[in-house]
Formats: sequence, C-alpha cells, structure tokens
Amino acid sequence: MTSIKYMSINILSLRESSGFFVGTNVQKGRKSDSVINEGFGRITGSKNNISKNSASLEKKR
Repeated sequence: MTSIKYMSINILSLRESSGFFVGTNVQKGRKSDSVINEGFGRITGSKNNISKNSASLEKKR
C-alpha cells in the first residue's frame, strides 16, 4: 500500500467531481456525471444569432 504524508495542505475549492479524503480509506465505485456549458469571448450588437459554436485546441509540440 502506498503512503503519502504531507506536513500541511491548503484546499482553495472543491468542484462537483472532487473529493478530499482523510485517513485510511479506499475509494471504490466513485463516479460523477455532469454537463457544464461554458463559453468565452463576447458577442456585442443587437439581434445576433449564434448557433453550432465550437472550439478547438491545438496540440503542443
């Protein structure tokens, strides 16, 4: 069994699929299923129609 020891730890936030476990424990069968719709950028003007938007990330070499 692996043992990891920290002198201290600071947790700034926990998200929907996060967990923080203390002590001797075994996580078994944990799963999370959610959809978060987010966007970036700005659309200005009036009577704008936006549909089928997508974003693509380039692979770093």
